[in-house]
Amino acid sequence: MGVSMLGRVLRLVAAALALLLAVSVVLFVAVQVLPGDPVTQALGSNYTPERGAELRAQLGLDAPVAEQYLRWLGGALRGDFGTSAVTRTPVGPVVADRAGNSVVLAVVAFVVIAVVGVGAGLLAGARPGSGRDRVVSAVTLTLTAVPEFALAAVLVAVFAFGLGWLPPVSLLAPGTGPVSQPAVLVLPVASLALYGGAYTARMVRGVVAEVATGPHVEAARIVGLPEHLVLRRHVLPPAAGAIAQVLALLVPYLVGGALVVETVFAYPGLGALLASAVRARDAVQVEAAGLVLAAVAITGFLAAELFHGRSGRQAALAVGGGR
Repeated sequence: MGVSMLGRVLRLVAAALALLLAVSVVLFVAVQVLPGDPVTQALGSNYTPERGAELRAQLGLDAPVAEQYLRWLGGALRGDFGTSAVTRTPVGPVVADRAGNSVVLAVVAFVVIAVVGVGAGLLAGARPGSGRDRVVSAVTLTLTAVPEFALAAVLVAVFAFGLGWLPPVSLLAPGTGPVSQPAVLVLPVASLALYGGAYTARMVRGVVAEVATGPHVEAARIVGLPEHLVLRRHVLPPAAGAIAQVLALLVPYLVGGALVVETVFAYPGLGALLASAVRARDAVQVEAAGLVLAAVAITGFLAAELFHGRSGRQAALAVGGGR
């Protein structure tokens, strides 16, 4: 890694950390202005001013807002997200458990999207304007025009209620995970993969089509090189960096998609935890789940930006070598 590249990486990492810090401030402030009082909700009918003051003191909620934020941020950096005022339990183990479920869902969806999306994009982009290109473009355009929750509703109506093949919700038995009950993953993964795969296919198609119409590719075809060798030797190398960038952008997409899909299917992941915490006005859970999701999304954007610089160099080298 050259000095200039190292400097660029360090600048991007510093910018990502600054952005994550800004997100943490926004999350904390947003929670403070949410309607309702977590202490009142936690105590319910047992609330009295004296009990409320006692619980606030126990949880540190009687301190100034700035002091609360710094204490929470310091704990988060140590892996301690604090104690929920609503459930009276540490938030860290809950977030870790839900994050594990979200990772399983995201990894399976990512693999499906990568295989289907990149494959369809290569198939369409290798021959721009061909019949297969028009079919793939039409299908992917249709799918990207439909939001995830609508796709999820159609999948549930057909495969859960219509055919009865799959459960309509992704509830897990206590003490079990999604790996032990793979059926609960099918519809959430399909909901994410249909939109994500279509988006990926369209992006990859554009990258591959641009490379496939280049003079070095045309020259390889003129000399009679088989199509699979043309793709492997002359199309994929210059397109690899841009395709990697598209795949990196799937990470923030999966974070946003999880908020919708996990809620629709009652899948016990971080997205569903965040949604339920907002409804319950559970400030500590909102902050913890929101910060973890933001960190994952920012990491995806950081990786995409790093691949962006690399893809340009790869394309220049590959095209120059092809000539």
